[in-house]
Formats: sequence, C-alpha cells, structure tokens
Amino acid sequence: MATERILVVEDDPDILELVVHSLRKAGFRPFGAKNGAEALSILADERIDLAVLDVMLPDLSGTEICRRMRESERHKAVPIIFLTARTEEHDRIYGFSVGADDYVAKPFSPRELLARVQAILRRTTGSISGERIAVGDLEVDLDRRQVRISEVVVNLTYKEFEVLKALVVAKGRAVERMHLLEEVWGMESTSGPRSVDVAITRLREKLGSYSRCVHTVTGLGYQWDPDKWLGA
Repeated sequence: MATERILVVEDDPDILELVVHSLRKAGFRPFGAKNGAEALSILADERIDLAVLDVMLPDLSGTEICRRMRESERHKAVPIIFLTARTEEHDRIYGFSVGADDYVAKPFSPRELLARVQAILRRTTGSISGERIAVGDLEVDLDRRQVRISEVVVNLTYKEFEVLKALVVAKGRAVERMHLLEEVWGMESTSGPRSVDVAITRLREKLGSYSRCVHTVTGLGYQWDPDKWLGA
C-alpha cells in the first residue's frame, strides 16, 4: 500500500472532501487545506511527496504556492498538479513556467486525478511498487513505513524512520549531517546537527545488533552499510 504524503489545497469544501477521500481510499496520506495560509502551515510542518493545488484560492493563488515551493530547498522537487477551471493555453503555459508538473481541468473525475497522481509518483519516486530492504532478520518497508526484526515491529518515531529512510535510499553513499537535518527537520527548523546525532543514537538502540549497519563516516555524517552487520 502506498503511503505517500499528499497536500491537497482546494477552497471548495465538497471538492476538497472528495479528493481527500479518494486519495485516502487509495492508500495515500492526504493533508487537506482550504486556503494558501493553511497550505503553507502544512508545508512548514510536514514532508510532502506531491501537491494538488487549486489555482484560484481566497488568499494566495495556487501558482504563488507553487512558486514558493520551487524556491524552497525542502520542497523544490515535490511534483505539483494544478486543479483549475482555467484551461486557456496561456494559463497552462504560465502554470508550467512556475513549476507545475501536470494540469487537471475542472470538472474532473476523481479516478482521473488518482491516475495522474499515481503516474507522477511512479516517475518521480518509484516507490509505489513497494520497496523493501532486508538484512538478515531485519526488514525495512519504505512504503508501509515499518521496520521489523524477526517479524517484530520496531517502534520508531517519525524522525527516526525518516533518518533511516534517508540513509537506506542513499544506497551506500555517505549522507552529511546537514543534509539529514535539512531533509528530516526542514530548512525552517531551529534544530542543529546535534539533533541528527541524537536521532541516530536512538535509532541504533532500537535496531540492536543491526545498529552496525548505521555506520559513522568521520567528519561527514552517516552511511547505511549492511556489510558491517554481515561481516560481524
């Protein structure tokens, strides 16, 4: 089941409810916002994998939210779909110029929107197919956001899992502390690199003998290295 986090910004409460319900039913984790201010608040607090933005909003326009996301280090690569009743060619061209990835015209079918969401996520994350990483009796399920050791679920906090995920998807490359800080805590966070070290310490405690896979790269950061466990 997919667990991608999707921001939906729509000022029509019926449409917002319809889209959120459709996405949740499909296994996604939607965050609904009825205006630009709520959208920006969610973006400040949450990591988002895709955004569905209504173009016409009572405060900030969807294109302005898109522009701000493209200027943000945290959200600049997040795919964006515009929902709009304005389908003139110059409107679409402007939307693409500020960073939109796709357009869905109103009125629209929830099934069409869902298909567009799934297609974009396949291209950008490749995670819908259900990626699992196994080392011995340890299994990291990136889609279900679950870690198991000998079939027993390891209770990780959100940030601990995000740190682990960032290391795992790097596939052996060392990940700098500041990159982890930005990736997991966000640019707006007042936390420092020490927060990363604390999360790593707690993660290692919970992984037990598999903590060897979380390797410290002196002077740089951390690395996911299963060979450290396999060679133990």
